[in-house]
Order: sequence, then C-alpha cells, then structure tokens
Amino acid sequence: MAKEKEQTGFLKKFGKWAPIIGGAWIVLNIVLPLALLRIPTVQKSLLALGDKLPFQIPGVG
Repeated sequence: MAKEKEQTGFLKKFGKWAPIIGGAWIVLNIVLPLALLRIPTVQKSLLALGDKLPFQIPGVG
C-alpha cells in the first residue's frame, strides 16, 4: 500500500509539470528553430556556412 501511495503521489506531481515541460520542449525544438530560419541574416550565414563545407548537402545552396 505504501508503494502505491508513493507512485500515485509521484504521478500527481509529475502530471502538474508535464504540460510545462512539454510546451517548453516544443518551443525549444520546433518553434525557435523555425523562427530563427525566418531571419534573413541567419539564412545568409547558413548559406555561407554551407558553401564552406567540403561536401554537398542535397537541397542546400
């Protein structure tokens, strides 16, 4: 019984933070990179970096 209480208590605590952690993950891994790619200076620097690579990446350049 004590283990079940600990598990449910942990799940309740984690459940409170899950939407915050999930939202932060989405923002950091999806929204932020897409927003950065909209900035012209970032686009130019990525193209310049792609030109300096010793190999070709399909779809770049």
